[in-house]
Amino acid sequence: MESSTPVKPLSEAAPGGDPGTDSGPAGGALPNLIVIGAQKCGTSVLHYYLSLHPEVSMSRPKELNFFIEERNWPRGLDWYRAQFNADARVRGEASPNYSAFPQHQGVPERMHPVVPGAKLIYMVRDPLERIAAHWVHNYAKRREKGTLAETLVHPRTSYVTRSLYAMQLERYLTVYPKEQVLVFQQSELRYQRTETLRTVFEFLGVDPDFSHPRFEQERHKTSGKTRATRLAVGLERLGRSRRGRRLPTNFWLVLDDRLPLRRQIKRPDVRAALSPETLAELRADAERLRELTGRDFSNWKIWDSP
Repeated sequence: MESSTPVKPLSEAAPGGDPGTDSGPAGGALPNLIVIGAQKCGTSVLHYYLSLHPEVSMSRPKELNFFIEERNWPRGLDWYRAQFNADARVRGEASPNYSAFPQHQGVPERMHPVVPGAKLIYMVRDPLERIAAHWVHNYAKRREKGTLAETLVHPRTSYVTRSLYAMQLERYLTVYPKEQVLVFQQSELRYQRTETLRTVFEFLGVDPDFSHPRFEQERHKTSGKTRATRLAVGLERLGRSRRGRRLPTNFWLVLDDRLPLRRQIKRPDVRAALSPETLAELRADAERLRELTGRDFSNWKIWDSP
């Protein structure tokens, strides 16, 4: 396992309270549920479904990124406690960046001293599908300019490392027992929603029979995503300008209807974009995940021959 950079002690990195005390100032409290990822594996919709349960209170915003040193760790424990409802039986957040080693280092080592009794949920999906959804998401937001193959050669990208689920999970299992970690697939939440949510509720110790009409809703689908054209980007800048704000709303509605402002994004061929060595690395990691979880993940395309 790769080593991480030294983690600053809690007293230095996150001042403002005793981590051994759940209750905090102004009615706040530490969480007892953390969804650690993975990115583009359904964490947003799980956060939404969990928020509908009367015994569960999920943070707003969804992603607090507290245990990441370069994000919100310096804000301290008082800030973190203030994000949660102390009256809720289960208090949770969902930050997929918690399973983005080595881009974000030392997360489990910071997390465990603060919330040693927390339940962790880790959602996964076919690594090739996750990479595709991740790239489409970034390309739609104009964070990427080139093809997936061109993007993957950049040394700082996290498309592959976020898909090495066993590697990410093993870092948590060095400090948390397996009994406190639940791993399941995005596809299970999508196609076996009632059974999967029941499993999640049982894991959290809340009413497993709870149901809600909004459990039928599906959110944040990758398919159908579009990318703004250069013309659209220019018009957006104009709309934010003093001159643009003087134009009537109907003007912008007509432009949006008649001009090619967005283009459909074609889903990339991930297998063709990856080197044989990277495919082998992903398969080996998936095999380790099988061993860690006792699941076979036989529906994943990563097992298909090239």
